[in-house]
This record gives sequence, structure tokens and C-alpha cells, in this order.
Amino acid sequence: MINFPFLFPDEILYSNLARYHRDSGSENHKQTVDDLFGDRNVCAALLFPSHLAALCRNIPIGSKLTPEELIANHTFFPYYAPFLSHEKNLGLEEIMILDKGASVYMHLGKPASTLKAEENLKYCPNCVVQDRETYGEAYWHRSHQAEGVFICHYHNNVLIRSNVSHAKQRNKHVFISLESILEDTVGHQQILIQPHSFEIIDYIAKQTYILLNYRFEPLGLENINQFYVMKLQRMGLSNHSGRIRWADVIPAFTQFFGKELLMSLQSYIAPSQEATWLHKLLRKPRVTCHPLRHLLVLKFLGETVESTYNGICHDKLSFEPFGKGPWPCLNKAAKHYNDSIIQSCEVTRDSKTGKPVGTFSCSCGFVYSRKGPDQTMEDRFRVGRVKKFGEEWSEKLRVIAQEDIPLRGMARILGCDPKTVVNNLTNKDIIAVTKIENQHEIMVYRERWNGLKKKNSHASVTELRRLDQAGYTWLYRHDRKWLTENTPIKKYEAIQKERVNWKERDVELAKEVKNTADAILNEKHTKLIRVTKTEIGKRMGKLPLLFNMLHKLPETSNQLDNVLESIDEFQSRRIEIRALESMKTNTVIKHWELVRASGLKVEFIGSHRELLNGLSVK
Repeated sequence: MINFPFLFPDEILYSNLARYHRDSGSENHKQTVDDLFGDRNVCAALLFPSHLAALCRNIPIGSKLTPEELIANHTFFPYYAPFLSHEKNLGLEEIMILDKGASVYMHLGKPASTLKAEENLKYCPNCVVQDRETYGEAYWHRSHQAEGVFICHYHNNVLIRSNVSHAKQRNKHVFISLESILEDTVGHQQILIQPHSFEIIDYIAKQTYILLNYRFEPLGLENINQFYVMKLQRMGLSNHSGRIRWADVIPAFTQFFGKELLMSLQSYIAPSQEATWLHKLLRKPRVTCHPLRHLLVLKFLGETVESTYNGICHDKLSFEPFGKGPWPCLNKAAKHYNDSIIQSCEVTRDSKTGKPVGTFSCSCGFVYSRKGPDQTMEDRFRVGRVKKFGEEWSEKLRVIAQEDIPLRGMARILGCDPKTVVNNLTNKDIIAVTKIENQHEIMVYRERWNGLKKKNSHASVTELRRLDQAGYTWLYRHDRKWLTENTPIKKYEAIQKERVNWKERDVELAKEVKNTADAILNEKHTKLIRVTKTEIGKRMGKLPLLFNMLHKLPETSNQLDNVLESIDEFQSRRIEIRALESMKTNTVIKHWELVRASGLKVEFIGSHRELLNGLSVK
């Protein structure tokens, strides 16, 4: 080869080889392939070209290009590398360097992927102008060809989808340069995107460019999965043990991106779907997943490729809802108050909210807990509930109880409620002081309540409570007997419960069961459905009624007994219907054809042999 063209920044290797073909003056693409690779059967692969060692040998003497440099800077290997295992990365490099190109997509698992590759090459009109000014000609940019990239990461304008297809069989040995198609742009279409999704599309374009150019090492499938689960835990979408709340994750994911955008990215997940790409990505990793879908998950989690890489490399993979220990002792009575000396934190799950609950036990006997996860540093010094005060706290209480300190002052010293102080005191004199101190406060609250009643003479106790919640609560805790005697009399409104006429409902349901069963029997679908109680209940929208209240519906129960099909009855009906269908096109029905059309399993053929023999011939 002579005059092999210089590779431009962000140029995909396909583009460089297309420019070589154009400049060589050859009209035979297979001859160009033979000149480049020494083999006329090598395909013009866009994303993962192979035979790169042969290409570098054929490049003119003096060139310093190596297969490794081509792979890193001008193929899609770096796009996939962080999300593959180390072994798969080595295998993929070997395939591209040697002559094993046919196995590259099988190696990546792309044939089984529901996300199909872009068929047509894309370009940015602004890049065309800029490249012509800088390099003298336009070329195909590598970062524009990835799935889900609809805008230029540099110019932020929408890409144009050309009429050049690299996926069609007739083009598999053809290299087409960008300049050669710009004279006639018939068939070129600007990609349509919704304005409200521009921010997400921009994120995908920029993160794709970063993946292609920053040369990230493989992150490890297990590490990526742990990172994702940890982020979900912080968002409250997974519990502290790592169990993902799918009923919350799927709707939140769909709402975040919008159904229309996810469908355009071939990544929409219907609410009823199971074992989807998102399930496979967030559960224990067994298969690889397309980088675009990793980017969608990262965007949902509020992360980038760089932050994920840094998080995994710095071992930030474990979810610690209360941070790392040691944790502070919050016993105000202790000398080590606020000192971080607690070494262990027991994490449990709140049964109502599902949030983690941390229990902290200090050597001084003080035990406290709080709900997490902690959001700020101040949360580390927050007590949710004190489970045990401990001996040191009790000793401090006994000491200050002998001093001339009011009840509320004692409570402030000990970091608790005044009532807690009273409940823990045993000294009769202190209790007496407390009662005398409270007497004045009681009179103030009583007058406050009576004044409220007088101003709102027609209000109920609930309405009064709303007007003065604090006053009602104080009286309820300290003077409950008086409060009960001085609240308005409750006025109950008699509510007549609507009673169900089960006899009338039974008659109606029995008719509805019969009609639903007839409808199932008369359906002319390719797949026949057996008449069962569950199927009837689902179609009627009254499944719980048929299973839980049938003892009150005797006529409905009898009707169900009449219309339900056993497995044998259903199989016989299937055989007869398939036989009738076959008779419309065939005068003679063969035994094996009828068995296959009826979908009978081997173990059931014997029990229906007589019917099969009567409707078919061997």
C-alpha cells in the first residue's frame, strides 16, 4: 500500500479505510480489502474490525501504528471494556487483532441482546464544517456511531442519519467515506428528539465520548452490581441487606426517563415484565449488558462513568446507612458525651417503613437507636429513641436530685424529658417538689382549655383539639382525669351500614359465571383456554368473591361445578376443535398431526388414544 491516510481524532477505523479506498482510485472494493488485509473475504466492520495485525503489516514501512493503538483510539473496544470481565476483554482484543472477526458479537453476547445496533452511519453537520476547515475533509466520527447517541457531544446539535448502511449483506465488503455522500443528501434524515429529553440525550452523548476516550480498566461485574445496589439503598429503593424493591424501582425508572424516550432507546420496561435487562443488570451478574443501558442506570442513580469508576476503585461499595464507626455516645450524663467510642452498630429493618434502624450500645450502659440512613454529619448526633439509660445516667440522676435544681433543669442536664426524670426518681421529697411545681402549670392549662371551650361552645372535642393541640396534649399527659370530665359530650351519628343481599347477588353471579364460561368456550383464538375458577374470576373481576365468599353463594357454587373443566375434559375439547379445524383443509388427518396440533404432552396421549384414533388415521 502507498499513501495510507493519517488517522484523525475521534475517527473510526472504517472511515480511515474508506478514505484510503477513495484515494487509491480503485473501483473494486474487494481489491481494496485484499490490499489492506491480504484477504478478500474480510468484512468492512464498523464497530469491531478484525485482522488488525495483518493491516498493520501491510501499512507502508515507517508507520508506527499498532493493533493496540487502533483498538484503543479507533474502534468501539473502549466503549465496552469497563463493563466486561478481564477475561472477555483479553479475548475481544485477541479476536480483533487476529482473523477471528466472525465471533466478536457472539463473544459480546450481542445476538441475544434486545438492543439492536444502529444500521446507518450518523454525522454532525457542524463537525463537517469544522473538519473541512481543520483537516481539509469531513470524516465519520467514532463517538457519533454508538447506540443512543442522537446529538453531537461537542456542538450539542442533533445528528443526521445518513443513507449509508453498514449492516446490510450487500455492503459487508464496502467502505464508504463521508465526503462521497455529502454531495447528494437525499435519504438523509435528522434524528427527532423531544425537547424535554434533551438533557438525558446530552448526558448519553457526553458519557459515550468519555467511555471511548478515557481508557477505563474493567470495573468487574460484581463490583458494578454492588455499586448499583449501594446507590439504590441510599435512595431507599433497596433494603439494608440488598434486596431491591422492584415494585418501586420499575415505576421510578420509567417516570424518570419517560416511556417515549425509553422506547426510542429500546429499553422500555412494561410494569408486568419480569427478567428484563434491568433485572439482569441489578441482580447477581450472570450476563453482560449493553453500555447504553449501564449509562441509563447511572443517570437514574445520579452518577457518571467517572464517579462510578472512582467509587469502585476507592472501595466505596458497601452500604453503611449510619456511616463508618466508631459512633458517638450521646449520654449527657457521661464524661465521654459526644465522643466517638461506640464500636458496633446493629442494623435492623423498620417493619412499617422498610428503612434501616441502627442501635448503638455504649460501655456506660446507654443504648439508643434511630432510623436511617444518615444524610448529614449532624445525623450522627441524633437520638431517635433511648432504649436504656444505663447505670452512669442513673447515678448522675441520683446526685443532682439532692441539689436545688428544678425539674426542667434536671431534664436538660440529663438530656431527657421531665417526665422521664420523674419516672426514674425514687426520692419522695423530689417527687413532692415536682408535684408542687406542676400545680401552677396545671391551673394555667385548665384555664386555657376552659377559655377555648367558652369561645367555641358548639365545637366537638376533636375540633377543640385541633385549635390547641399543645394544650390538649399537656392536659392529656398530666391531668387526664380533669380533661375527661371537662370535654364536650361526643355526638355520634348513626351510620347505617349497607347490608349485602347475598341471595340476590348469588342469582346474578350464577348467571355471570355461566355467560363467562360460555364466552371462554366459544373463543376462537389460536391458544385455547381451560375453563377454571381462576380464569372466570379474573374475567369477571370478582376473583376474591369466588374464592372467599362461595359459602354464601350456593347457586353460584353449583353453577361453577357445572361449567368448570377438568384437565381431561379440556384436552378432549382441544383435540376435537383441532380436528375440526384440520378437516377444513385436509380430508385425512394423520394421528401425529392431530397430536401436535392439540399440543398434547406424551404422558397424556395414552388416556386420549381412543378419541385420537376415532378422529385420525395412522
